[in-house]
Amino acid sequence: MGYFHAFTQLTAAGATNSVSVSDFSEHILQYTVAAINDNVVLRMEGSIDGTSFFNLSSENVDVTVVANETNAFVYSGKVNYVRGRFVSESGGTAATVDFVYTGR
Repeated sequence: MGYFHAFTQLTAAGATNSVSVSDFSEHILQYTVAAINDNVVLRMEGSIDGTSFFNLSSENVDVTVVANETNAFVYSGKVNYVRGRFVSESGGTAATVDFVYTGR
């Protein structure tokens, strides 16, 4: 059985709240960017203790989005908490980011 969670929309740089996902080892964090100006930088973060978070990218890199789109981060492995991070925005302050999580 899986788990689904829609986070509160982000309208500026910052992180969503985190969700407990310790029962799962397959994680998908979908993001939808709207009203983009030049670009938006995003990251999927994980945590063992729910306090200190790290980038779940195997290369430890962020994703730069240059157009309104829906895409996803995928992570396979055990982690106790997951959240999305709106790292930065260039060219204005109008962008919105919606994160949706599913795990199994």
